Amino acid sequence: MKIPKFIFGLGLLSLLFLHTQLLAIASPSGSVYKRCVQYIPSVALWHQNYFGLNFPYQYPVGQLQQESNCRFVVSKDGFGSVGPAQITPSVWSKELPKVDFWTVDGTTKAQAHINKDAWNQAVIKRLWVMFQIYNGGGLVNKEIKRAGGINDWEKAKAQCRRGVTHYKSGDVSNCEINYDYSVKVYKYGGQYGGIKATGQYRYW
Repeated sequence: MKIPKFIFGLGLLSLLFLHTQLLAIASPSGSVYKRCVQYIPSVALWHQNYFGLNFPYQYPVGQLQQESNCRFVVSKDGFGSVGPAQITPSVWSKELPKVDFWTVDGTTKAQAHINKDAWNQAVIKRLWVMFQIYNGGGLVNKEIKRAGGINDWEKAKAQCRRGVTHYKSGDVSNCEINYDYSVKVYKYGGQYGGIKATGQYRYW
C-alpha cells in the first residue's frame, strides 16, 4: 500500500539514551518532544518484550504524543482514561491486575499489552491497523473487509460509516478521528529514531 498522499516524509533523529529510568513528568515549559523522548527506554523495553527486538518502537512513542502530548493526565472523555497512553483502568485492570497505570513502567507496559492485543485482532498485519484498533476498536477490520480485504488505508477509509463525536466547537466524524489517528502516530513517531518499519512490522 502507498502511504496516504497527504503524509510528508520526516527525517529520523538518532537518539542515544544513557538512563534506563527517567521521570516522565517534565516542567510545563518543556517541549512536547523533550517530554516524549523520556519515554523511549521504557516504551522500547516493553514493546520489544511483547513484539520482539525488531519492533519499531518509535511509533508507540508517537502514539503517546498523539494521546496526551506525553503528559500524565486524567482524560475528560468520561471513561476515566489516565496517563500518557490514555488507558482506561476499568477496562484493563482485570487483565493487568499488578500494573500501576500511574507509573512510567506501568503505563508503557499496559500500552504495549494493549497494542499487542490490537495487533492480534488486526485482519491485516500493519501498524496503521493496530493503532486504529487501539484508538477506535475493531471497526477498522470491518471497513478493510468491505474494501476487499486488501491493505489500503484510503480504500478502507472510504468504507467507513461511523457516527460523530460532539464537541463544543462542533461535530467531528468518528471516521476522521480514527483514520487521522494512524496518520498522526506515523508522523509523530518519525521524530524519535528507532527501527525501520519493514518486514513483519510494516507501518503501511
